[in-house]
Amino acid sequence: MIGAYIAIVLGVAVWGALAPTGKRLPEGVMRGITVFGGAFLLGICVLGLLPESVTMVWPEDGEPEVDRRPFLAILAGFLIQQLLESLSAHAEHGHVEGHKTDAPVLGLMLGLCLHAFLEGMPLVDMNGNVSNGLLYGILIHNIPVALILVSLLIAHGMTFWKILALLVLFGAMSPFGSLFNLYVVQPDENQQRLIIGLVIGVLLHVSSSILFDHKQHDKLWLNIGLCVVAFALALFTIH
Repeated sequence: MIGAYIAIVLGVAVWGALAPTGKRLPEGVMRGITVFGGAFLLGICVLGLLPESVTMVWPEDGEPEVDRRPFLAILAGFLIQQLLESLSAHAEHGHVEGHKTDAPVLGLMLGLCLHAFLEGMPLVDMNGNVSNGLLYGILIHNIPVALILVSLLIAHGMTFWKILALLVLFGAMSPFGSLFNLYVVQPDENQQRLIIGLVIGVLLHVSSSILFDHKQHDKLWLNIGLCVVAFALALFTIH
């Protein structure tokens, strides 16, 4: 568990090394990582998290039916992510809109940190087992987000140490979300299913926004290939 937390923080903080140089990964590489990460998150949601959130209700009389509350939580998570992106300038997608490149740092960090906090909540279950699929999804997804964050913080004239501190803060939010769920939230199975549903909604919003971004359409077959590989790896990691 501790190893997973450290990996997430280091996986973000390491990109602070680019701050003094002002360099960025090539645009094609960034887009490839972003598409792969979005597809991997989608695969983890559908193949891993969604089955965990579904439960049956067995009434005393009548036919069993599916508990719809986790599905309502999915819709709520979708809307929450929509609100968060109004703060983060869509940095979760691996890019920001042109007119938002001067977005206030406070709003940017608040949106990204809340997003990371939520997606980290189901990372470790009540028995201390790490969800490897979600862990890998967070690690991959955080690469383009961290690179965008570094670029934006450089544009705001921040020093290397301030940039590194903000990267560590962002990286630590997913472990904080996991610890909050483990030690503050009640260990109730129904409540945990609602949390998983909420996180599914957040991740579905991010992954679908990435994959349906019009900027990705000029590399259709490459993107499809990346999606196929990402789906296959998602299936492999949940077993």
